[in-house]
Amino acid sequence: MTIKKRLFFSNLRMVIISFAAFAIAGRIAMFLLYGTFAFDHETRESIRDSFRSDPSLPTIILVITLFIIVVSVINNFITHRMTKRILKPLEPLTEGVRQISNNNLAHRIDYTGNDEFKPICDAFNDMAAKLEAATVQQHKDEANRRELIAGISHDLRTPLTSIKGYLEGIETGVASTPEMKEKYFSIIKNKTADLEHIIEQLFLFSKLDMDEFPVTLRKIDITEAVSDIIEDCRSDYISRGLAIQLTGMPVNTYVSADVLMLRSIIINILENSVKYKTKEQGYIEISLIPEQDSVVLRLTDDGPGVQEEMLPKLFDAFYRGDPSRNKQGSGLGLAICAKIAARMEGSINAELPASGSGISINIRLRLWQD
Repeated sequence: MTIKKRLFFSNLRMVIISFAAFAIAGRIAMFLLYGTFAFDHETRESIRDSFRSDPSLPTIILVITLFIIVVSVINNFITHRMTKRILKPLEPLTEGVRQISNNNLAHRIDYTGNDEFKPICDAFNDMAAKLEAATVQQHKDEANRRELIAGISHDLRTPLTSIKGYLEGIETGVASTPEMKEKYFSIIKNKTADLEHIIEQLFLFSKLDMDEFPVTLRKIDITEAVSDIIEDCRSDYISRGLAIQLTGMPVNTYVSADVLMLRSIIINILENSVKYKTKEQGYIEISLIPEQDSVVLRLTDDGPGVQEEMLPKLFDAFYRGDPSRNKQGSGLGLAICAKIAARMEGSINAELPASGSGISINIRLRLWQD
């Protein structure tokens, strides 16, 4: 029974009991004065006349006193019962608050009543569950932040150490010939470019992580967009030892995407394929696979690949599953791809191709809905 109903019936009982108590008190007073509870018509008229002519003050005081005593006793009894019923559900709530304040976020209130306290207990349990999830996520974010700082330190230190070493070589005269100096300056330039790339990747990653990077979803022809992106960079990657092949490109297939962000995803994956290729001439195949409400952009290379259990972790910042991948790259490329895919209301995953070598990266983009 709800508290409102309890209060209603309590007040109703109070009114009924008060009238009954008043009647009983009157009868008791009449008995004390006249020695009987029952009066005939003539006796009642005689009592009324005596009260009209000369009211008996002691009788009135007695009746009122008895009435007050009876009503007070009944009221205290009912109030005590109602207070107990109201305070009893507060005990588990109080204990729950105490447990939460002691960082026991797994505590839940088991309340079986069906009154106003039930939604409060349910809301408490929901709050505790959200606090527990937020705390777990906070610990995870702190661990990721520590790994991020460690990764940044490592990736920045490597080219800086090289730059410092080659500058000292020039300063101390190790590079004594013009050819040696030109070689050292070329290496310093390349290492500086690596630093610039790492900083740009880190800036983009942080902007995406803080949801501050603008992503504008528009209706685009995915075949046309991918073809344009590849044609712009094909010659550069061929010169770096990576051949790109487009296959299975459907016509008139429109998706919801940001062309600039799509380009960023493709370039990051191509850069990975170039860096980690094991052959002098690497190869990557790009295809589009239509699905019911989406299109999968698949990029499959012939590189070293990774172990299957490492596939889900490839999109974590600074994760390098293969020991050979610890020597190059910023470790942010695929993490940026994952964040961009999510911002474009899509998804990304990695899998091992049927050929057994290399790796396939699948970007799922939502079909455009007019």
